[in-house]
Amino acid sequence: MIPIHRDPHRASYDENGDIILPGNSSPAESRQEELSASLWPSLETEPPLPEEILNASNEEELLAFLTSAKPQHVGNRVANVRSRISKDVLEEGLRQYRESIAEAGPLLSDLGNETSSWLKKLWSFLTQPVWFPGRGNTVKKHSRGTLFALDIFRFGGTFAAIFLVLFVSLNYQSFWEIGQARVASLIDPPSIDTPSSSLQDSLQQQLKLVPSLAKAGGTAGDLVSFLPDVGPPDNRLIIPKLDLNVPLVNPPFQALLKGDWSQVEKDIQTSLQDGVVHYPGTANPGQAGNFFVTGHSSYYPWSPGHYKTVFARLGELSEGDEIWIYYNGDKHRYIIRTKKEVVPSDISVLNQPSDQRLTTLMTCTPVGTTLRRLIIVAEEVDPSTGEVLKVGQQPVKVAPTVAPDALSI
Repeated sequence: MIPIHRDPHRASYDENGDIILPGNSSPAESRQEELSASLWPSLETEPPLPEEILNASNEEELLAFLTSAKPQHVGNRVANVRSRISKDVLEEGLRQYRESIAEAGPLLSDLGNETSSWLKKLWSFLTQPVWFPGRGNTVKKHSRGTLFALDIFRFGGTFAAIFLVLFVSLNYQSFWEIGQARVASLIDPPSIDTPSSSLQDSLQQQLKLVPSLAKAGGTAGDLVSFLPDVGPPDNRLIIPKLDLNVPLVNPPFQALLKGDWSQVEKDIQTSLQDGVVHYPGTANPGQAGNFFVTGHSSYYPWSPGHYKTVFARLGELSEGDEIWIYYNGDKHRYIIRTKKEVVPSDISVLNQPSDQRLTTLMTCTPVGTTLRRLIIVAEEVDPSTGEVLKVGQQPVKVAPTVAPDALSI
């Protein structure tokens, strides 16, 4: 827009053809002069205002233009206008805030007074004395608050006792197994370097039948090292620290291929009746990934199956403990690296890394609940050397030898 220069003492026409008398200005020029006079002391040194400002019909349009325009596109004057408007908006907001606080003050005061009055009435009611006959001819005196607290304690205690009885009754098998292990450890603490006695006896009896499979360098106290490379016909999970030697079950995989997750869950629950379960879709032992195994820590006593408490003592494991797995006839050794608890919805525990050979054991915790999941993560190592096995690496083969003295009882 080009400013119109005219003689202030003569009438003239504006750009719209309207007559401008001496001393008057066109509407556009009047708006420019008004804004310039209020915001800047010198109009001659500044460029004319943009048409968006001059043609704005209300404050909202003016503010919308000023807040979106860039100073280099509209000149320094618009930047100054923007800063002034921003300051005015801030001051207006602060003024409204102060007014709101001033208006809310009496309301808050009244609310506080009402609350205080209500609390006083409640306290007066709770401290009101009550007399009732006692034994013999005695009369006892208690406040209403004391009697109310006693009723809550009696009701709460009764409810807690009933809940405890039901909880223990439903999970007595798991608690019995945990209790037996605790008592046994107090009476005869197990050696840190040897498997538990019953598992050791069982291995001795089995290895007596195949002494040629014993490895040189082993000792009678380290019977896990004598486990044969060629395993039993079924898959097995062995945890020496827990005296655990249980079947490892593979549930049907047809439902997994169809994406029928409801049926997958049913297949897993059915398979748990026969041992611990290799979760469908996870890696096999010896492969890159995560060989995922789940088992019950407790289950309903009337449900079928003999492995409802198989992982009841899984929480006793710690970092450095060993897990042995026979899978498709091959022996695999794992060292526990991580122990943690997660929420049931955390499916990250099923992740399959491409650069590690892991196994994960999972069960419900605390025992008898489904509140959280106990996760034990172990890394596969060489059965003989204990070195971590990389992806694709084969275990060191040790030639079998006869060592009958190592198996003597």
